[in-house]
Formats: sequence, structure tokens, C-alpha cells
Amino acid sequence: VTFKVTFNITLQHHTVPRAGEKPRCVSWQTVGAEGHWTSSGCTRVGGDTLHSICACTHFSTFAILMAIHPVTESFALTVVTYVGMSVSLVCLFLAIITFLLCRSLWSVSVALHLQLSICLFA
Repeated sequence: VTFKVTFNITLQHHTVPRAGEKPRCVSWQTVGAEGHWTSSGCTRVGGDTLHSICACTHFSTFAILMAIHPVTESFALTVVTYVGMSVSLVCLFLAIITFLLCRSLWSVSVALHLQLSICLFA
């Protein structure tokens, strides 16, 4: 039920916000069999480090989320990710070729390793 007027609700924080964290007033919204936290219809209008005052237009289950600023990936992490993925794909490709070309070693175990390598490569 949505109201035309807002009402204030005061919520206590379980932890003190760290630097960069911004408390947000949210409510639980159910969609079908699933649900999620949403900030629509509820905004933070005041408070301090221990409490938040939320102005809301509907009744629901309310909470305070400590939203931090989006974390940007570092250049080093990106390089390690791409290099590691490239090396892994090359090694898996070599393993697949080895399993296919070495028919003298063919067994159920080798066939299973081949299928696993193909799945991991994909």
C-alpha cells in the first residue's frame, strides 16, 4: 500500500559506517517467488553515525544498507586475470591435443581427462 504522505521511521545501525560508506534506506520488495532490496519509495532524510531517519511512502520491511562507492579494479589485477586466463587456455588446448594424438595411451581414464579438458576450455 502506497500513501500520498510520507512517514518517518528511525532505524538503528548495527555497525558504525566506515569511511566511504553511505547508509541507504531500503525496503524489501517481493516479485513473484523472489524478492530484493529497493530504495524506491524510501529515502534517508537524516540521522547520525548510529541512527538513520527514513521518509517512506509505504509499509514494508525496512533496513539500512551501508553502500560503499563502486570499487574500481586495479590495472595489476586486470593484467593478472588476462595473463592467467590466456596461459590456462593455452595449456588446456595443449592437453586436448596431446590426449587426441597419443592413441597408444588411450583408456577410459584418458577419455575422461579429455572430456574434462574440453569442458574447462569451453
